Amino acid sequence: MTEGTLNVMVTGGTGFVGFHTVRALVEAGHSVKLLVRSPEKMRRVFAPFGLEGLPYVEGDITDEASVNAALEGCNAVVHSAALVSVHASDSDKVLHNNLLGTRLVLGGAWQRGIQRMVQVSSTTALFSRNAGRVDENSPLGTALSGYGRSKIECDKFVRELQGQGAPIYTTYPGSIMGPDDPGLSEAMVGLRTFLNTGMLLETTSGIQIIDVRDLARAHLGLLEQGGPPSRYLMGGNYFSWADYADLMETVTRRKFRRIKARPGVLKAAGILGDVLSRYIKLELPLSRESVIYATEWAVADDSLIKDTLGMEYRATADTLLASLDWLRSSGHLKESAGNVT
Repeated sequence: MTEGTLNVMVTGGTGFVGFHTVRALVEAGHSVKLLVRSPEKMRRVFAPFGLEGLPYVEGDITDEASVNAALEGCNAVVHSAALVSVHASDSDKVLHNNLLGTRLVLGGAWQRGIQRMVQVSSTTALFSRNAGRVDENSPLGTALSGYGRSKIECDKFVRELQGQGAPIYTTYPGSIMGPDDPGLSEAMVGLRTFLNTGMLLETTSGIQIIDVRDLARAHLGLLEQGGPPSRYLMGGNYFSWADYADLMETVTRRKFRRIKARPGVLKAAGILGDVLSRYIKLELPLSRESVIYATEWAVADDSLIKDTLGMEYRATADTLLASLDWLRSSGHLKESAGNVT
């Protein structure tokens, strides 16, 4: 390893954020070691990019021995692995896995004296109803269910480490979109649903979209820059639901059926979805938590990350176009979804 080169242990490398972060690190000349549950999946995900030979440790973030083996010889960490679900039936599992994984990965890295660490959190960790706006100084939010609670509890632990001086840089992304999503994350599933149904929702509040490539670029910049522990909002570009529908129609050059829905109706549907999800093994499109995020979103102020790294986000139209092209080329869209141009 040459002087100035990082040797980065990455969790969640076969997920959307981790995958793009790994690519950014390698393209910048850094070394990467992955902690993966499935070496076969890792090779399948990275092979199209010539990266199937990356070193790895087979294991899970909830297994201390696996984590320790992955940390060995590394001088930086990106912790992006997390169980993501806003469905009530997954609440306990999400909380347990995410908190234990964060304690083992980042706590273990700090005990080893590793001096550059990135934690990928979520804007949901800072979400509070009626907050309006949030920034890096906002208090932790109010948990709505398992996923939100897990992000808050993980953030509490990380803030304790930061208070001890641990050089952890926490990013809080919003709805993450872009090409090359190995597992179809929740925002990309939502985009696929809009396209395949030809329907778009219009209600209160709106959506913030961050391009996964911008997020990866920020992780690279934070690790290369180093410095004291910090928190960075990366919600992305904000659109009201009506403006988002306009943008989707512009990008796809097609008309969508716009469903205008009052928040109360959506919340009732979300509660029903939570009840049903406890009894049937079916991925339902609405939950109470997801509806509250959709109708009461607190806009994230991303000024700090832009000022710190001197970066600007790419246009959301470009993000959507890249996302749509990839969804089509990967076979995720129905023929009836129409052409993406």
